[in-house]
Amino acid sequence: MIRVLAMCLLALISQLAQAALEASVDRTRLVEGEALELTLETPATGRLSELDLAPLQEHFEVQRTRQLSLVSQIDGKTTPVTRWVVTLTPLRTGFLIIPPVSLGAQHSQPISLHVLSAAQAANDSSAQLAPIFIDSEVDIERPYVQAQVLLTLRIYHSVSLFDDSTLSGLDIPNARVESLGPARHFERLLNGVRHGVIEVRYAIFAQQSGELEIPSQLFSATALQPGNGNGRSARSGKLIQVRSPSITLQVRPVPDTYPSGAPWIPAAALSLSQTWQPDPGIDLLSGEPLTRTLILAADGLNASQLPALQSLPGDADHELRQYADQPQLQSRTSDEGLHGVRHDSAALVALQEGSYTLPPVVVHWWNTAEDRLETATLDAVMLNVSRSNEFAGSAGPLPLPAADPVLLWPWQLACALLGLALLGCLYWLRRAHLALSEYRLPEVEEQFDETDQGNPLADLQAACRTNQPAEARKALESWARQQDSEGLIGLAHNYLELEEALDDLNACLFGRAHHDWRGKPLWRAVRMVIQSRRREAEQQQESKLESLYPDV
Repeated sequence: MIRVLAMCLLALISQLAQAALEASVDRTRLVEGEALELTLETPATGRLSELDLAPLQEHFEVQRTRQLSLVSQIDGKTTPVTRWVVTLTPLRTGFLIIPPVSLGAQHSQPISLHVLSAAQAANDSSAQLAPIFIDSEVDIERPYVQAQVLLTLRIYHSVSLFDDSTLSGLDIPNARVESLGPARHFERLLNGVRHGVIEVRYAIFAQQSGELEIPSQLFSATALQPGNGNGRSARSGKLIQVRSPSITLQVRPVPDTYPSGAPWIPAAALSLSQTWQPDPGIDLLSGEPLTRTLILAADGLNASQLPALQSLPGDADHELRQYADQPQLQSRTSDEGLHGVRHDSAALVALQEGSYTLPPVVVHWWNTAEDRLETATLDAVMLNVSRSNEFAGSAGPLPLPAADPVLLWPWQLACALLGLALLGCLYWLRRAHLALSEYRLPEVEEQFDETDQGNPLADLQAACRTNQPAEARKALESWARQQDSEGLIGLAHNYLELEEALDDLNACLFGRAHHDWRGKPLWRAVRMVIQSRRREAEQQQESKLESLYPDV
């Protein structure tokens, strides 16, 4: 009795410890000679011990072992994970148990297998488990016409797939189909077997009542096949095609209890709201616009399916006019389907003063979640409009009270004198500006020998006259090397006018200037440098002569 209790206690401890090392297989039923994959996974915290696969060798042949380092995200937390994929071949038929595998102090859980013989597999139609299959479902089988139907396709695969998987497009006659975003990828354990899942969702809107068949879709993929176990070749691929089951919907027409003449709005939820600019509660002026925006939002409908809303009916008072803007339509997708929003804005203008009543806005809609008629309503609004001066042209002139005459001629005389003085100042400023513009410093043109070929100063003068910045820069550098041992940099450093002209030339050459280059300022700066150097040379000559004939 004590021995039995001890064994039960050890089994319980093993079950508690197995959570740290999770074990799963790609199939639990197979035929003799087939291989299966055992996946062992544990959080990679700290240094891991050696994986002990010795218990597997009693009933299985260990063909190969692969270790992977992965990153898992659970509830927004990133956790490093270490995964081992062990390829096993059963050594006998019948019911086998994959024993717990040890990783240090961690142990995996045992997994039961059923290995069929060739004779048993021939007589058992369920022995060959499909590595890839599709599950399709809809959220409602008897929808209303033009109401949303959510179609969910889940492709389960217990084998690895290449990246070339495709799913045929969904085209349904007499129905509008909209995709609800890209496919989602996740994993799920089914009967102890780890399956990858590819989930695709659609929103379907039947356009007429009666039977509507959602056709099957073809999924094509290349499945990764295990090798032959001799280690001579890598894994190969096998093309697999599976079809989803077709689904038939019974589309119901518009209910008889729905109001006649009202737009048909089948939605899971609906809201009606409004905004004003400015506030309609204040006193308004005739002729000034008042902008009202009606907002209609619905779950399970596209924005194009929502009806247009108006603040005024067609037979409204002509003294209150409505100028509608273009509607704004917004649709977004989520896991629950489509959500449409429509904005209808209109400017209301009252031509005369008075009180105007905007009728209530009533929207009838069918609640598909509760299967009943509902109504969304905005209460009537009272507008108080007062007279504006711009629309008071028909009224007579307002009487002004009599007042004593006021003598205005002294102020008029002072303003006239100031105006004459200002005109005189402007006249003299104009004459001074013309005189300054006519005043020019005499320019002494340098004469060069035109027969002297290769004269850099002559080339510089010609480039400046024709406003060619590139040729002017080339000739300027040649001339500067003749004048100063440091070339153009040394010469520009000694003469400020040349430095400024050189900066303007460089700006035009290298794209920093936003105007066309004019060569006249550069040529004027060069002439000033020439004149300055001549004066310096004359002063040096005079100082030498004075040193030869000193005063006694």
